Amino acid sequence: MPAIAAGANPSDWFKKNQSPSIFEIFDKTQPNSRRTLQFAYAASAMPKNGYDKKRAVDEPVPEGCLSVQVGEDAYFMRSDSMGVADGVGGWSQYKGANPALYSRTLMHYASAELEKLDDLLDADYSIHDYNNVDPRAILQLSYDQTNVDVAKAKILGSTTAIIAVLRDDELRIANLGDCGVLIVRNDEPIFRSEEQQHSFNFPYQLGTGSRDSPADAQTFAVKIQEDDIVILGSDGMFDNVFDEDIVEIVRAVVNGRGGSVDPQRISDALLRRAREIAEDSRYASSPFQSRAIQEGMYYQGGKMDDVTVLTGVVRLSEDSPDRR
Repeated sequence: MPAIAAGANPSDWFKKNQSPSIFEIFDKTQPNSRRTLQFAYAASAMPKNGYDKKRAVDEPVPEGCLSVQVGEDAYFMRSDSMGVADGVGGWSQYKGANPALYSRTLMHYASAELEKLDDLLDADYSIHDYNNVDPRAILQLSYDQTNVDVAKAKILGSTTAIIAVLRDDELRIANLGDCGVLIVRNDEPIFRSEEQQHSFNFPYQLGTGSRDSPADAQTFAVKIQEDDIVILGSDGMFDNVFDEDIVEIVRAVVNGRGGSVDPQRISDALLRRAREIAEDSRYASSPFQSRAIQEGMYYQGGKMDDVTVLTGVVRLSEDSPDRR
């Protein structure tokens, strides 16, 4: 699989370089199919260390890597799933630490595990496995493989993570730490995940020295409809933009285009707002500020951080298989 060219749009790269989906395979082999749901998706992301107007990746993606790195954030996108991981920046002061590589590797293996389920010629997997996929199990498999890699490379690091998988009309979510997902339907929020924190600004995390494991991840199953808007983000977005403002931005983008829903425009608008607040240490208010004040701390403005925003608009796929 080719690397992403410098300055290229990661969303376009994912769409051009994915293996054929299970939807496409079944369409060629089974004439009788039923309608199901999948994502039209887009990403917008920016590292904290330097403002770049491009939707640029922090560094080139290695050959064959299925995830994109943005600062210490990483993510993947597929027509049936999305994931975000946020490498814990506190490791930067330690020799041999690389939380960015940890998060990128975790997301690579998560995408790879989901891709395996698409391969109908692989005797190790079945339609039953595809239908009953558990995002927490995917997180466990990717975590195990990541630990093997980082042990060989003698790398220290840890990361939070969220994975969302769409199966028919159900969105299955596994979340560990302070990444998040918000679902908007008809201009209103219908679901928002909760953060997992040991204490203020100390999220659950996977990696070196952490007692947390994928088994500690929260899991959710949310019924989904066509045109629902699923937003995944790192804490760089959710620490800076209040939920009600996220919904208002989505509403403005959708209604401003006569009701058409462009996931790239939504991701871009949310990223711009998160960066505006993150860079304002005097006048802006933010969710991170509110939590700091609740802890008895003085804090003003937003929180400078890597920001990753993934938007998945739920669409009908009429060439999908009847898996029942």
